[in-house]
Amino acid sequence: MSEKLVIVTGTSRGIGQGIAKVLCDEGYHVAGIDIRPGDNTAQLTDGNFTHFACDLADPAAITRTFAQIDDVYAAAPWGLVYVAGVGPEIAYLDTTPEMFDTVMAVNVRGMFFAGQEAARRMRDAGVGRIINIASTASVQGWAHMTAYGASKGAVLLLTRNMANELAEHGITVNAVGPGTIDTPLAANVMANPDWVAAELGRTPIRRFGTPSDIANGVRFFLRDDADWVTGQTLYIDGGFLSCGGPSLPSMQGHRSIDR
Repeated sequence: MSEKLVIVTGTSRGIGQGIAKVLCDEGYHVAGIDIRPGDNTAQLTDGNFTHFACDLADPAAITRTFAQIDDVYAAAPWGLVYVAGVGPEIAYLDTTPEMFDTVMAVNVRGMFFAGQEAARRMRDAGVGRIINIASTASVQGWAHMTAYGASKGAVLLLTRNMANELAEHGITVNAVGPGTIDTPLAANVMANPDWVAAELGRTPIRRFGTPSDIANGVRFFLRDDADWVTGQTLYIDGGFLSCGGPSLPSMQGHRSIDR
């Protein structure tokens, strides 16, 4: 993997920072895009990381940033990992147009146009890997996360449509769908003990995820030998989506259920 360039968005903290570190450790060159400073991530990545400041809600800024990456690396990206996202925790009836537009601008529109910029360069190179970060919220409803859920549902279908159109250019497009990850984005809900108990009660592997858990899924989709995998979403959630109800100590043993 040495010398391959991967562009990762949202690298200043959380999942994006964890992905950047894992990829740099493996020898990739990582161009990190984030509206926040990238100093902390640069300190974790031992020289293989370059930060580019960009507001991903602005398509013109995305175009300029990809041109800057061209100037620095003079190479088409092998991969794009779109992680950047915002998720206000607010009731559906209280969500304002401004909140909704901000979520869609970063989580969907930014992904759409960053994907375009990367895919044009990958098309010219004849190969590429695009990985979008979806969520269990792509397929599961969450209270007070309606705008976020709408955006992540869009990511699921955007990934499939991109995969359909870009395959002819040698580009695969897949998604990783995290469950609840211990990052600043989840800090508020994870401070609520009732919410934590309910969430872990439905998670067979009884812990929250870490950025490195998600990075491992990204690593798979970036591999050379993953070239017959496209249009797929890999949910890394400790088993949350598979669990209609938890397995509790009080449920051990056989009990018949009448219908």
